[in-house]
Amino acid sequence: METTVTFAGKQYVDVTANETIAPVRAYIQCSWFSPEEIKFMEEWLTALGKNPTVSLKYSHQFNDINVNEHPEVMDDLTWQQNTYQMDMHAMYGNDMGIGFFMPSKPDVGQAYEQGVLYALHKPNVVVVPDDEMTIPLNLMVGCGNTQIIKMSEVAEFDFHDVVFKPYQGKVF
Repeated sequence: METTVTFAGKQYVDVTANETIAPVRAYIQCSWFSPEEIKFMEEWLTALGKNPTVSLKYSHQFNDINVNEHPEVMDDLTWQQNTYQMDMHAMYGNDMGIGFFMPSKPDVGQAYEQGVLYALHKPNVVVVPDDEMTIPLNLMVGCGNTQIIKMSEVAEFDFHDVVFKPYQGKVF
């Protein structure tokens, strides 16, 4: 079966549409400091895990420690330095970023990661809970990312087809 695409009013054969395409390697950003953030994180990980265009296996935490169950590691200099270095290397090495951001609970660390991805010229899709899409975002978060989508779009979103779409919401 031949697939065609229209570009500038002309049809072209798209040979890649007939092949299996590997999932995008993404640096995942999220907050896990409150029960609401943990609930959102569990929901989006479940939704993202159903999306064949992205892989979760390239994003993890140093020693896979659950810091909510072991908060003492946050005082450990080895954990701090290794987590930071692993995150920085992951941002450099992965294809793009996906941030799960709650405007009601903005996280400066996540905003920093979004800035690093922007500086690296990596696309970054920010996912916001559906019921928080009307909450104003900081200008740098709203305008410094490739796209901002709703949580309900995650499972079906094509992370291979990420293009810049200006944020349409309110900023401060």
